[in-house]
Amino acid sequence: MALTALEVKRLTCPEGQRLCKKSDGNGLYLIAKPTGSKLWRFRYKYAGKEQELALGRYPTIPLVEARTMAAQARAKLVQGINPSVERRELKRQESEPARAFKVIALAWWEQQAESWAEEHRKRVKRWIEQELKPLAKLPVDQIDQGHITEVMLAMEKAGRAKSAGNVLAVMNRIFGYALANRLTRTNPAQGFPLSDILKPLPKTKHFAAITNPTELGALIRAIDSFENGTYCTVQALRLIPRLFMRPGEIRAIRWEYIDFDDKLIRIPGDEMKKDREFLVPLAEQVIEQLQAIHEITSYSIFVFPNARNSDKPISKNVVTNCLRKMGYSGNDMTAHGFRSTASTLLHEQGWPHDAIEAQLAHLTGTATSRAYNRSIYLAERRKLMQAWADYLDSLKRGADVVSIGSARA
Repeated sequence: MALTALEVKRLTCPEGQRLCKKSDGNGLYLIAKPTGSKLWRFRYKYAGKEQELALGRYPTIPLVEARTMAAQARAKLVQGINPSVERRELKRQESEPARAFKVIALAWWEQQAESWAEEHRKRVKRWIEQELKPLAKLPVDQIDQGHITEVMLAMEKAGRAKSAGNVLAVMNRIFGYALANRLTRTNPAQGFPLSDILKPLPKTKHFAAITNPTELGALIRAIDSFENGTYCTVQALRLIPRLFMRPGEIRAIRWEYIDFDDKLIRIPGDEMKKDREFLVPLAEQVIEQLQAIHEITSYSIFVFPNARNSDKPISKNVVTNCLRKMGYSGNDMTAHGFRSTASTLLHEQGWPHDAIEAQLAHLTGTATSRAYNRSIYLAERRKLMQAWADYLDSLKRGADVVSIGSARA
């Protein structure tokens, strides 16, 4: 039977009892204690277990309000929400200062995440949660360059100095977000003297590459006759010298990227290192090879599917492993080195620098021209890629050092 306001007011705990309970129905009841305090409770079942939610103390919470709160809790249960768990989560969120660095950093991450490739999303969130953890609970407007210095030195000590610049760039954007939302008046990451804080990084080791035409001819012959691997491994090995794309880009090529009619590979921005759509012109020899591969691997979305799981591409190091099996050590040639090989020989033959750089997917031109001209130098690059394929065929046949031709011919 439902309680009345008068019953609630008069309810007391009889002498000698630990407490007294009076039900209002639908899970709501009032507890009276010997001390005179009266407490509202809502009892419910969630996931097969009896649970209890404290609604507050009478008379601060009168009967009418207690019934409203119980009705709201029942509505949550209908939606599949455990009201006790929801309350704990709200308390946790309230305990974190609104201006805490981590709260703001994750708000910025949420805003930006949809525009990033999945791998980059995960990487940035990992930096926020791990590298920037010392700043997590600090109010964003109280963080100074001393705090940033501590983060950078900790990264260096942990052997992650190489990522320090990228983490600093992320911090700069987070503080920019905080400034725009009037959560702080300063950006301590802007102009931060990182090079004066950390020790100089070791010089980057360049990828080993063969640039002697005679040696390159021998390598191409060895590659095109190599059979010690799966079909996809062998075909990827044969393709990479003729496209000089990055190894990771080669292994991730999908059939949907290949336009046989226009003789192009169209790689979307989220697959590229610089997050820009990229066009790769295809020589006749490459088109012929890809058409033959299509007859074998068209069952997969990938040109080079993994032998164990066709929903994934071939493994990361298969091309490098093939080179090692052929007797080429890491000091002789690398999978990435084919890019250096092509760049060196094409420059020596007089091909325009900008066309070569564009074909290597390096940034060329102004930011505006790159934004509006995704097919930059495409006509020259079509000539270049056909000439390069013809050149490799000549070297493979054992010809003397030959000219690659000229883009201006």
